[in-house]
Amino acid sequence: MDFSLSGTVLTRDLFAADGRLVASRGEIVDLGRLKDAAHKAPREVRERPLFETTCAQAVLEAFEAPALQHLVGSEQQRAQVADVLSDLRFPQQIWDEIEALQQDDPARYQHAIWTALVSARLFRTALGMAPGLSRLVGGALTHDIGMRHSAVRLRSKREHLTPSEALSLEDHPLLGALLLASVLGDAPAVHAALLHHARAGFGYPRVQGRLPLRGLDLVAVASSFAALIAPRPYRAQAYNARGAIDQLLEEAAASHFDPRAVRLLIHCLRGGNGTAGELALPRKPTGFRPPANNHGVEVERRIPA
Repeated sequence: MDFSLSGTVLTRDLFAADGRLVASRGEIVDLGRLKDAAHKAPREVRERPLFETTCAQAVLEAFEAPALQHLVGSEQQRAQVADVLSDLRFPQQIWDEIEALQQDDPARYQHAIWTALVSARLFRTALGMAPGLSRLVGGALTHDIGMRHSAVRLRSKREHLTPSEALSLEDHPLLGALLLASVLGDAPAVHAALLHHARAGFGYPRVQGRLPLRGLDLVAVASSFAALIAPRPYRAQAYNARGAIDQLLEEAAASHFDPRAVRLLIHCLRGGNGTAGELALPRKPTGFRPPANNHGVEVERRIPA
């Protein structure tokens, strides 16, 4: 954690799913607090593999999801993803957080599973069976865990967020990173939780300095793609895969995503044959994007003087 970022003041106690008090109301959660939590995390903890948890069934169901068939529809593609996920392990405290997310926010739980699958396909295609892939994909699975501690009303709101509501939601990367750091130490999952909305400095929390782990770019793109192709309260319909790519290409052109990560996603959607560098990108947007979409902050309407 050699970068710097803005912090937040907790407005209520932060409890882990197992009832452990992680941080108290009034504490400042910033990079120093995260480093302290990581330093105090237990060093020797028994880990359980994903296939021994309830997530295993959710993965099998995700393999059958129509929206993901371009990425995991064939037996070969599923085998590649399963190879990575079979090595994914966490201490029981982290599985408790994921199970609590499943109970409290099923849509966010599905998003975690889908992001893990998309990330596994991207990492497997880009890096083969390089060591450590499961730790990066574990970061994808847990990247949004802090949202469980955001207000339910904001998570399920159908209209645009107000500026104050948006600021409230912007705390969730710090909360998720703190929960994970208190168990995992300075692990890839902590960085994924903390920085998946950083968007090269255009997002939150505000970051200064070189971001760690190049794999964060893939996790951020996988998370956004998984969100776009799924139902959400603030839009009547989901994007189709091509519409999601059109959206990601536009955001990459605005420097919000790494264009190489979006290119790799397109490469995988097209079958993953050859190399991503030889890929011809779409010349114009042709996919479906929902016409009514209340994502983000409402635009202030000013009355002319």
